[in-house]
Amino acid sequence: MKIVVFDIWGDLAHFRLPYTTSSPLTFPVPPKTALYGIIGAILGYDKNNYLKKFQNENWKFAVSVKNKISTIRIPENLINTKAVKMFARMPKGKSCRTQINFEFIKNPYFRIYVTSLNETKLNELETLLKEHKSNYTVSFGISECLANFLYIGSYEAQEKQNDNFVEINTIVPLKYINNSSQINFLIEGRKYLRIHMPTEMKPDRELVESEDFILEANANPISVKSIEYLKLNNLKENREENIIMF
Repeated sequence: MKIVVFDIWGDLAHFRLPYTTSSPLTFPVPPKTALYGIIGAILGYDKNNYLKKFQNENWKFAVSVKNKISTIRIPENLINTKAVKMFARMPKGKSCRTQINFEFIKNPYFRIYVTSLNETKLNELETLLKEHKSNYTVSFGISECLANFLYIGSYEAQEKQNDNFVEINTIVPLKYINNSSQINFLIEGRKYLRIHMPTEMKPDRELVESEDFILEANANPISVKSIEYLKLNNLKENREENIIMF
C-alpha cells in the first residue's frame, strides 16, 4: 500500500463543530471532510462535487499532531449580506453587523498520511506536493486561515499487529478499541482527548457517517496494544512511524 505523506501548518485553523452557532467552536484536528477539502484544493476539484469524487475513489487518511493543541478566541465582525448591498455604503444600524467570538487552533501543525485506490490521482497529488503547487489556495477550514505544506515522501506501508504496547503516531479511531486497557493512560505528561468527527458527507453537506477518535493533545504518540496498524520506515527524520488510517 502506497502512502503519501506531507506536513501542513499555519497561524490559525478553524474546523467548525456543526452543532455550534452563536459562538463557533473548532475540532482540535482536521476531520476527514476537511482533509477532502485540502486535497481537493491541491488537485483542483470543484467545490460543488469534490465530496462525491473522494467517496468514489475510496481515499483514506491518518493525522498526526505535530504541535501542542491550544486554542484562542477571536471576535469577528460578521456582516448581514442581505441588508448590506454595497460594503462601501454600509447602512447605519446594529442589524447590519454582528460581533461573534470564534474559536481557533493556535499555530496548528499536522502530518497527513493519504492513500487512494485511484493511483493516477494519488500520483498527481504526490507530484503537486513535491513541486509545492496547488490548483486552489489551501486553507485550514475557512478561507481566512491560510495553510502551507511540505512534501515528506512516499512510502510502502507494512501491515502490523502487536499484542504488546506500541506507540501510534496518529489519532486513533475508537472503533478499533474494545476496552480502555488497550491504551496506556498512565504515561506522564500526556493529555488525551476524545472527539466525535464527521467522516463522510454527501455533496449537499448531509452527514453520512461519523466516528469517535482519541488524540494526544501535547503532540505525543498514543501507546496502544492489541491493534492492527501500518508501519512506515525511513522517513525524512530517519525514523519509523506507526499509523492508523480511517
